[in-house]
Amino acid sequence: MESQANLPKILAALKGLHRAFPIEQRLKTQACDSSRETYLAALTRWMQTSAAPAPQGFDTESLGELMALDALYFSEDEQAIGVPPFCPVQTDIAVHFPHEKLYAVSAIDALALPRILNTAATIETFCPASGQAIQIRVDAQGAPFESDQNKAVVVFRKVSDAPIHYAADVAPGIRFVHPALGAQFPQHLMLAEAAAVAHGFYAFQRKLFKGD
Repeated sequence: MESQANLPKILAALKGLHRAFPIEQRLKTQACDSSRETYLAALTRWMQTSAAPAPQGFDTESLGELMALDALYFSEDEQAIGVPPFCPVQTDIAVHFPHEKLYAVSAIDALALPRILNTAATIETFCPASGQAIQIRVDAQGAPFESDQNKAVVVFRKVSDAPIHYAADVAPGIRFVHPALGAQFPQHLMLAEAAAVAHGFYAFQRKLFKGD
């Protein structure tokens, strides 16, 4: 299948995402040990509760450093912490799990969540080019259902020439689009390709839990 065979497209998208949002490198080379521990604690809280943690209870200095590194961000009222791919506010990309509903700021984040939580989910959004509704089912391993593979493609559009914050400057350009319109965008991936990018990009979180 083309989506499985087009490794160059997957690697190119991964490279571009790492360049625009170098969170793995920043945590590895710029964050101190206590900040990495705080990052893992906030991520763990998300994974355990599927709800945005409040900043209270976390080390304030570490939160500040992680904010400066763009490793996490606060909701507008500063009462909830977002740790990509986990988003603390409602967006137009909803990820429905059996017992909760989460939101994502990008298509890549939405595809990453089921594998991170090891739970199948249904992604609901709309095509920004046509306005058509899009619904995609993803299994617990993060793979889109075979019957849903042609329901959308994922496009990458540049939002900012000098991105500073992932959630504001990068993520809004990574969207699900109706497959008939994908060719309008210079960079677009089939769903299976985009899922591979999502899992590859966020693999560093699993490595951090293992202490790698």
